[in-house]
Amino acid sequence: MASFRICSNCFGVQVYPYMGFMTGQRYQCQECEEIFVMPIEFETTDQYLEFLKVQSPKKFAELKAVLEKKESDDEDETN
Repeated sequence: MASFRICSNCFGVQVYPYMGFMTGQRYQCQECEEIFVMPIEFETTDQYLEFLKVQSPKKFAELKAVLEKKESDDEDETN
C-alpha cells in the first residue's frame, strides 16, 4: 500500500506538490490552501484515523460518520 500525505494545518488529505519558482519541495493543501514544506505522512488509513482521534476529534467524528454511512450503503447494496 502506498503512503499518503496530510496537511499539517487542517489535517486534510488533499495535499499536492506546489509549483512555485525555485521554491524547493513544497506542498499545498487544496482544502485550506496552506503552503508548507513538511506534510505529515501515513502508511495506512488506520494510522491516520488514530492520529485524528487525538489531534482533531472534530475531523475524526466527521470522517467516522462518512465511513459508517459508506459501510451501511455497501451493506444495503449487497442485500
